[in-house]
Amino acid sequence: MARLLGASLLILWLQPDGAKSQQKNNDQQFMQNPPSLTVQEGRNSILKCDYNKNIFEYFAWYKKYPSKGPTFLISVLSDDDKNKNGRFTVFLNQSAKHLSLHIAASQPEDSATYFCAASTQCLVGNCNQYPNL
Repeated sequence: MARLLGASLLILWLQPDGAKSQQKNNDQQFMQNPPSLTVQEGRNSILKCDYNKNIFEYFAWYKKYPSKGPTFLISVLSDDDKNKNGRFTVFLNQSAKHLSLHIAASQPEDSATYFCAASTQCLVGNCNQYPNL
């Protein structure tokens, strides 16, 4: 009995917020790379965020679909170097001033715009007080 096998290819569009953001008070800057990323379904992807000062205690990634507000995805504290939540892992390298988001086995619902964010203050219990930014 012959069996027909089909293969499907799905290209995911992951777009970090590629604009440089600047905080006016202390000239803090973030740069996300790459400007856009095309990934096949099931493949891993990495989004990067670099910053220029070591003043932050809390780092987070947000995800935004078109015509929707951003939603909290994952975070890490400055005392840690990584945090994992399902297929998402955030890595923090403070000496290199670098934050990265790793997405394992990319899925169609991962096609979105991603934002990195940071805070200079993080008290126990209030780091995720604005999960939907």
